[in-house]
Amino acid sequence: MFKGIFAGAGVALLAFLLPNTLSLAQPELAWAWTQPVDGPAAAASLAVTAAAGTDSDATLEEQDKGALLLDHRVFYLHRVTAYNAVPWQTSSDPEISACGPTRPDQIALSQDLFFRKNGGNRCGERVEIVLSSGKVIRGVVWDTMNARYKMAADILMDSVHEAVQFGVKEAELRILPARLPTSTNS
Repeated sequence: MFKGIFAGAGVALLAFLLPNTLSLAQPELAWAWTQPVDGPAAAASLAVTAAAGTDSDATLEEQDKGALLLDHRVFYLHRVTAYNAVPWQTSSDPEISACGPTRPDQIALSQDLFFRKNGGNRCGERVEIVLSSGKVIRGVVWDTMNARYKMAADILMDSVHEAVQFGVKEAELRILPARLPTSTNS
């Protein structure tokens, strides 16, 4: 009987710890690895310390940088290319994209990234594409790619020459947190 209880507790503990170790950028977990715990009283004081340390959204965003793997905030793209709003690269009407009129900071995602499992889509979400060189390209998801592409993104550029020079790259896609509206009234 005790063997079954200990096995169940071990599985539960593993199920709790394993997913969290995949995303070490979670600031609410960072304190747990650096603080010794000497009993229930110490554990309670650590919980208060951890709760007090997570109040600032700016701090969380700075520490996190969208790296919550469990919330699907970071994707590793196999293919990042550039395209232009011309009929031979898009549809017959290049001025219209999946989310509305074409915009200058537009990013198109492959359909596996664009459409959510719950039926929604990523229209209007702010993203960063981090190239292996370290260059960061910021934009807004506003279009979708052909169904044959998986784990891919397309960046809208002004000229065909720019798009050809960009080539094909691998990168990291970060979905940025939504901006909260700010009040201008004092």
